Amino acid sequence: MIEQTIRLDPMRKSNAVLYQYLGGICQHRGENDKALEAYSKGIELSPYTMDLYLNRATLYLGLNNEERALADYNKVLESEPDNEEGLFYRAFIHSQGRRYKEARADYNHLLKLNPLHEDGRLGLAVLNTNDGRPREALEQLDALINFYPTHAKHYLARCSYYVSRKEYEKAKKDISIALELEPDNPECYLTRATLYLAMKKKKQAHQDCRTAISLGASPEQVAPLFGALR
Repeated sequence: MIEQTIRLDPMRKSNAVLYQYLGGICQHRGENDKALEAYSKGIELSPYTMDLYLNRATLYLGLNNEERALADYNKVLESEPDNEEGLFYRAFIHSQGRRYKEARADYNHLLKLNPLHEDGRLGLAVLNTNDGRPREALEQLDALINFYPTHAKHYLARCSYYVSRKEYEKAKKDISIALELEPDNPECYLTRATLYLAMKKKKQAHQDCRTAISLGASPEQVAPLFGALR
């Protein structure tokens, strides 16, 4: 019905909203090429509709096309410098690319706007772990766990922190809590597999990788661990 409506007057600017809905439907159905086409056509009709850029950027990010996702987030933040979604995901992309200075600037901006942004605080803690600021990272992770004691992702992050510091007993405690909270979360098993690898327990790590796959982990997530097991 959306496609039929668009065909009645293809160049009508209000069709941008219809393309946004159409892109969302296609994305939900796993028709990523059609979703990208819909978002892009919507942007052509209404280049100042930031939600279209955000939706397309999210899809690009899910397809591991960080370069194009970053371009869309940059476009959003040029128009709306305080856009929280844009700041968070641009910080994430910069952090993944080890552009820590840029990532830190975006996380700090985001947390100035919204000090209670949970994922922003977690992102900054992980950034500090990777950027050689262990004291700040641990303080931030401890605070997150105090605020959100039932959220497994914070225990997983602190577990990874302890693994990087070779504090394996503390890491084991955190991964145990995470598994109690979310026993069907594949990330828990991938994190524990990383811990087992660090402890040279390859058999247990292999089993956790298999469990993660059975729970929905993608081959791309598991591949680096399987590579380390060889």
